Amino acid sequence: MNIAMLDQHYRHLQHLEAAINACSLSVSVNADGTIASVNSLMLIALQLPASAIEGQHFETILLPANREQWDNICLKIKEGLAVREQIGFLINGIRPLWIEAGFSPVMAENGAMEQFLIIGLDITERKQSELRIQEDEKYFRQILENLPIGLQQFSTEGLSMEMNSRQREIWGQDHPFLRNPDYNWLQDPLYRINGLSKLFEDVREGRDTLKREVLLNYSEKNYDGITRIYPVYFEATIFPVVDKLSNMTNIFLILDDITEKKLAEISLQKSERLLDNIIENLPIGYIQFDNFGFIRRINQTQRNFFNSPHPAARRQFNVMNDEFANLFELDDLFQQALHENRALRVEKKVDFTKDERWTSIGREVFLDLTVFPVVNPVDKELIVVALVNDITDKKTQELENIKNQEFLLQTGQIGKIGGWELEVTTGNIRWSDQACRIHGCSAQVAISLEDVLSFYTIESKLLLSHHIDLCIRTGKPFDVQLTIALQDSTTRRIRYIGQSDAVSDQPQRLYGVVQDITEQSAIREALSRNTELMRLFFDTMDMGYVAMEPDGQLNFLNQKAEKMIGRKALTGSNIFEVFPKLSGTVFYARLQECIRHNTSQSFGIYFPLQDKWYDFLLTPMQDGGISVFIRDITESRKMQKELRKANEQLSNLNKNLLNQNKQLEDFAHITSHNLRAPIANLKALMQMHNEAASYQERELYLGMLHEVIKKIDETLNDLVEVIQIRKDVNVEKEKLFFADRLQKVKDILLVDIETSHIRITADFEKAPSLEYSKVYLDSILQNFITNAIRYRSPERTPAVHLQTWLENDNIFMTVEDNGVGIDMERFGNKLFGFRKTFHKNKDAKGIGLFITKTQVEAMGGSIKAESKPGQGTKFIITFRPE
Repeated sequence: MNIAMLDQHYRHLQHLEAAINACSLSVSVNADGTIASVNSLMLIALQLPASAIEGQHFETILLPANREQWDNICLKIKEGLAVREQIGFLINGIRPLWIEAGFSPVMAENGAMEQFLIIGLDITERKQSELRIQEDEKYFRQILENLPIGLQQFSTEGLSMEMNSRQREIWGQDHPFLRNPDYNWLQDPLYRINGLSKLFEDVREGRDTLKREVLLNYSEKNYDGITRIYPVYFEATIFPVVDKLSNMTNIFLILDDITEKKLAEISLQKSERLLDNIIENLPIGYIQFDNFGFIRRINQTQRNFFNSPHPAARRQFNVMNDEFANLFELDDLFQQALHENRALRVEKKVDFTKDERWTSIGREVFLDLTVFPVVNPVDKELIVVALVNDITDKKTQELENIKNQEFLLQTGQIGKIGGWELEVTTGNIRWSDQACRIHGCSAQVAISLEDVLSFYTIESKLLLSHHIDLCIRTGKPFDVQLTIALQDSTTRRIRYIGQSDAVSDQPQRLYGVVQDITEQSAIREALSRNTELMRLFFDTMDMGYVAMEPDGQLNFLNQKAEKMIGRKALTGSNIFEVFPKLSGTVFYARLQECIRHNTSQSFGIYFPLQDKWYDFLLTPMQDGGISVFIRDITESRKMQKELRKANEQLSNLNKNLLNQNKQLEDFAHITSHNLRAPIANLKALMQMHNEAASYQERELYLGMLHEVIKKIDETLNDLVEVIQIRKDVNVEKEKLFFADRLQKVKDILLVDIETSHIRITADFEKAPSLEYSKVYLDSILQNFITNAIRYRSPERTPAVHLQTWLENDNIFMTVEDNGVGIDMERFGNKLFGFRKTFHKNKDAKGIGLFITKTQVEAMGGSIKAESKPGQGTKFIITFRPE
């Protein structure tokens, strides 16, 4: 290399050194570890003069922060290898200095390292920031790892990436998250059911944070050897994480155990529902007001009592400013309870006819009101509760009792009825004022039993003593009629009624009433005489006679009526009890008509058990009673029935004759119509047979003759069957169940049903049975099922539905299929004709519907059809009732 080149190379090195010194830290270190030289940037970084650095051992100025890293670097550069690494030093063992440097060894000719050069960039600020970030990351990772809630990181595809210890504890050590790295929980049915998968997918799609309560699993708890299973609830929060370009990178799941809170909420909800149910089903009304007087709640007892509308439709009511509430001072009651903070109980008489805005009671009622304040536990506001008890019946009864007491006093005077009471231990008797007047003595506080007995005749005294003694010993009540002798030598008839208090075997008192029945006895004796005369008169009548009250209470029956009833009837009993056969007849309705219109009612009743017909005549009497005249018309009714039966037989015979004549005409017409063409064919074939020249031609004509004769034979058999149906007018009938007969037909047609795949359904609930010919009903059902199979549509699965119902005492049956249908406009008038076919079905003979119609009409019924081509056919059969 010449001098010029060396000079140029030297200048190049100077420029390179200047460039390095301008932007990089540079230190030259001898093989023994002493610093040979440093550049200006290194001096600035060390904040020391060159004199304090050069000649010093390297590690006294720059102490390596990582000894192991520094030893590895020294080992490599001693071997002559260049090293590039980030390394940290402590200046004077205190201040950090991080450099990203290259370590270049300078080797001697013998291969030993003479010196190494460190050239690098000061990255202290950046490295310290990275270290702080690492420290922060480590710090936060420790926090997340020890969080009391579960935290889990997922990829956007749903694969688990990382989770904290709480999350691992929640899943359990055997969960696929911890055993299977490729496990994708979004396809797990468990998390599809509890909604976690759907929540994750919603977050992934909407990129929003979502939160939901989920039932994650169940836990087992053992109490006294009994294992119970409890639900475990978590609050799941799922949120996405995006990068600077708003691309979603990860999705996090947070699980917070809320089992105790949830169970507490459920328990609270149960308690609230229980309280609501208790309030709603209280036997008394419940009204809740806020502290302003507005109604907040009314239970169903109160709604039913007020006939109040549903809360959504109820008008707003405020007890403080409502005119009706002000009228009956309900607002004062509300304010008093609210201001005094105490419960109040009052009885109120409220007339609801004065207000119809919020109730439709429309009458006057008595209310027992209990009003008390309560602090709302939620908003701490004071509310007022009113318990409303309808005591109208109780109050009315109390008022009625007062009226009854007054009434008893008045009626006692008018009816001459008094009361008495005997104290068994003392023998003292207490009389009412009226009892004293009856016995003709002045009112006394107490008299003895001996004093009472002294008023009666000897026979009555003995009788009364006997009954009182028997009542004391056995508790047996008594009702006797006695005679008292007055001071003016006159007598009175007394009715004496008594009974014991029946508290124990030894009664403490006897009590009862006494009544002056002197006038009634006289009237009863006269009435008894008149009744005997009336009985003698009515017993001579050849019809039953009954005198009774409008409610059916018997006053009199003659012997003929008792004979018709079949038992002895006591006066005072009820006609419906002694003659129970009248129940369920028109007797009661006609009796009401007689009472309502005050007019006589005449009618007849048939009693099937006795096979008796009675004519009744009900006539109102002036005293309000009812006279009942009963006449036995059984014999005349039976004669009428026999005569009517004979007439019906004659009429049926006449109809049969007419029917047979019509049948002969039809038979002649059908025979002439249906046999004319086959016979003509026979003649023609015979002629062609006789004129045939060859043996083969004659054999051909013989075969054709055989087919024509076979068709004629089938036609004759069908005609005979139809004539036989029309002839059997007295076919045997029996009670048949549609379901049983249909099952019989299905068993017969089993092969056809299976091969055609027809679906047969039925609904016989509204009319399950009828009186009919078993042969005819089976034939009718079989023809309809066969038709549905034969004329099924190739475009759909065949089906037929049968249904029966009762209407106007007639039994109807419809049979509806989904077959090819019939053009009713073209063929409707020929549908039930003999040998009429409307389709190109090779099995069709045109006889089935004709026979069905003949059988239905033979039993007095009718049949019609509704159909459209391609839409199936519906047959409607009417069975004549018996």
